[in-house]
Formats: sequence, C-alpha cells, structure tokens
Amino acid sequence: MKIPHHLRILIQCFFVVSFLLGCSQTNETVEATEFKEYKNNKFSISYPFDWAVVEDSNDGSVAFNSPKESDEDFISEHIMVMSTTLPDEARAPMETYKNEIIETMKKRSPGLEVQNTSNLTVNGLSALEILLKGKRDNVNIALRLTIVAKGKTGYVIGFACQDGDLDKYASTIEKVTNSFKTLE
Repeated sequence: MKIPHHLRILIQCFFVVSFLLGCSQTNETVEATEFKEYKNNKFSISYPFDWAVVEDSNDGSVAFNSPKESDEDFISEHIMVMSTTLPDEARAPMETYKNEIIETMKKRSPGLEVQNTSNLTVNGLSALEILLKGKRDNVNIALRLTIVAKGKTGYVIGFACQDGDLDKYASTIEKVTNSFKTLE
C-alpha cells in the first residue's frame, strides 16, 4: 500500500523545518515542570513555559524551541506539530502505512536510520512512534516522531535534538506528547 500523498508532504515538511531549527549540545537532564497550553483550531498541546512558540502560517505548523542553555548554545532542541488533511484511503490505522512512512523518511534524509518503532496511544488515539538517528549536515541527530491520525486529519509530533540528548529530554517529550488533543 502506498503512503498517501498528503502524509508524505506532512513528513517532508517536518524534516525540512526540524533540520532548520537544529539542536543543542549539553548532557544535563532537562525536565520541564511548568507548562503552557497552545491551542489552534485543530489541536491543543502543552509545552514548557520557557520555550518559544513559532507558528508557520504557510503550512499551519507550530514549533516549540527550547531556550539557550549557555552562550555557546547556538542551536536549540525543539518540538514541532504539523497537521494535514488526509485522503479517504488514508483512514486505515497508521500501522498500515508504517513501512511506507519509514521509506519516505529514508529517501528524504538518506543519512537517517530507524532505531525503533512502537505503537502507542495518545489521549485515546492510536499512534505510531518512530525513532531515527543519523547524520545530517555533519551533525549526529536524533528524531522522535509520533504520528497520529483522527478521521481525515493526520498529525506529526516531532522532537529533534543532537544524538545523545534524547534521554535528557525524555520526561518533557512524554509530557508534551501525552498532552496532545484534537479539537476537530
């Protein structure tokens, strides 16, 4: 089964924006304790209160960028959420499209390799989580994508960071992902 065109575009947009935003390079565990709620006409999600919100009116995505950890921290970790309308044939469970999603990501970013995939539930909705690692623009990176579909809408919640920093943000990523709710 082919991955729907709309979902391919959503994944491609996520990669482009996530690599433009980048990642930092420290090893201390970061656990956010205070959160704010972001809400638009499609979804709501909580994010750490000191992270900056960057909305893109062109594609409807939103990114949450962590603050600089030091003066040497030129690039920040970020969480991005994107949504798109899926065609009728894309209403099957996301597991149906797992291999096609992975192949699309590998074609768009040949230096990335899938480390793990798992099925999970985000506020009652079935989701697919994909962890990728590899080299992009001479930087070792890690991407954690959570893909959720509800009806005709697909969502990608992604976290990008320098490889090795994923564990230090694990608690924050979990809280943000589990706060995701659809409003449609």
